[in-house]
Amino acid sequence: MQQRDIPRPHGNDVVGGGARVRLEDIEGGARVRPEQSQGGARMRPEQSEDSASVRPEQSEGSARVRPEQVNTVSSGASNSDGQKLLKGERLKLWGFIFRICAMVVSFLSSVLMVSVSDFHVFPGLSYVLGIAIIVVVYTTVQVGIKGHELRTKEDVIPPKAAIWIDFCGDQFLAYVLFSSSSTGATLSIILSSGVYMTVGLQLVAASVSMSVLTCIFLAFAALISSYCLFANI
Repeated sequence: MQQRDIPRPHGNDVVGGGARVRLEDIEGGARVRPEQSQGGARMRPEQSEDSASVRPEQSEGSARVRPEQVNTVSSGASNSDGQKLLKGERLKLWGFIFRICAMVVSFLSSVLMVSVSDFHVFPGLSYVLGIAIIVVVYTTVQVGIKGHELRTKEDVIPPKAAIWIDFCGDQFLAYVLFSSSSTGATLSIILSSGVYMTVGLQLVAASVSMSVLTCIFLAFAALISSYCLFANI
């Protein structure tokens, strides 16, 4: 039986785990890779810790909520609130404009009626003048309050109380103006049925026309106040 010679390592060779490393390499500063010193098989750190990587969103056991989704929801809510606020400001501005127009036209109506020397002889004309003065006072107060609120962005009267005041005041005065304008127009037609028109009758007709125009402006303001009331109930 023949014996085979087993190759012996040469003087400076070291066999370790299937990889041959020379001593002079170690002494000379040569780098020994971990995969060579551990049996020749390279092992990555992530494989040594666990065979499968667990993501944070999977470990929580629920659907992951992304930050951009949260930002989208919050921005949508803020946009809706901003649109409501902007719509309320626009309605308040339109109501302010209609009340300014009603105040100016009603003031002109009262001045024209006072210019007639004997208007007090006819109760209908006195009625037109009285309602015109009341409307001037009401619209002046409303214009002052709404103008201050639009300028400073602060409420002078609590919003719930202000909505009811606007609704009741606009509705009542629009109806009373319609009544006084009808009375003044009827009386003006009767007085002007003569042969000629005097200056006094022309002033009465102009005053009644201004009263009708005031009623129209307050009717629009009443529509806006009605919408604001029923939209907030």
